[in-house]
Amino acid sequence: MKHFLLFLLFAFCSSFGQSKSFSHLAYGKSSQQALDLYIPNGDLKEIPVVILLHGGAWSMGGLQYNSKHAQDICNKGFVVANVDYRYVTEEISAKDLLADIQAAVTYVSDVSGKYGYAKKGYHIVGISAGAHLALLYGYTKKNMKSITALCAPSRLDSVEVLEFLKKNVLLDVIEKLAGAKFNTTGTNPAFIAISPFRNISNTPTLLIHGDADPLVNVSQSQNLYAELKSKGVETKLLIREGKGHDVGMNSPDTEAQNIKDITDWIIMHNK
Repeated sequence: MKHFLLFLLFAFCSSFGQSKSFSHLAYGKSSQQALDLYIPNGDLKEIPVVILLHGGAWSMGGLQYNSKHAQDICNKGFVVANVDYRYVTEEISAKDLLADIQAAVTYVSDVSGKYGYAKKGYHIVGISAGAHLALLYGYTKKNMKSITALCAPSRLDSVEVLEFLKKNVLLDVIEKLAGAKFNTTGTNPAFIAISPFRNISNTPTLLIHGDADPLVNVSQSQNLYAELKSKGVETKLLIREGKGHDVGMNSPDTEAQNIKDITDWIIMHNK
């Protein structure tokens, strides 16, 4: 009997404080317009709510890309919406992906009363293509308390960047993202419109980038950081030495440090 009671006590203590998750909640009609919601136990009224966006060059990937990171952030005591969004095509461009994020944010807000967390005042975090979208959404919608962008493509309107993307067989994807063909002889308003660097607003921004990133050069975050500072926007840049495009998110020690830096930034701005 004593051992049985100890077992029950252990089982209770193990379950206390664990989070709940709700998978593939539809916020739109497309199968990709879905999110996973992670909710910690306890009083949720004052805790941060995070919108998390996966990478995948705007043309691949899904919720599984960020599931571990979403759980890790939730384990810090945050509500996390791990959001999927549609891929770019000839018919679907950045404005549609931003509309997906807006619809997801609206859904998360609409169901807040059901679970007991805040109805507004969220934070947005993204990795790679998701970081680009987090920046662009956060700067243009101006409804997030903070932005965190890991290995973010932040400027897509320069000839140099587009030539680099062309070498990496990504120019076609970027043109779909912009909904236009890149013109190397003149201005490109469609590419300016999808460049966070050219659409900055006063939202606190944390940038994390590996200095050995072969896909998105660290200069993208360095230049954005300098521009944010020049405009008086609160910002912080963390360079991960020797890390590539995953910014160390696939290495346990570096991922733990990234999660700590992300959650510290969010807590600082959850006012």
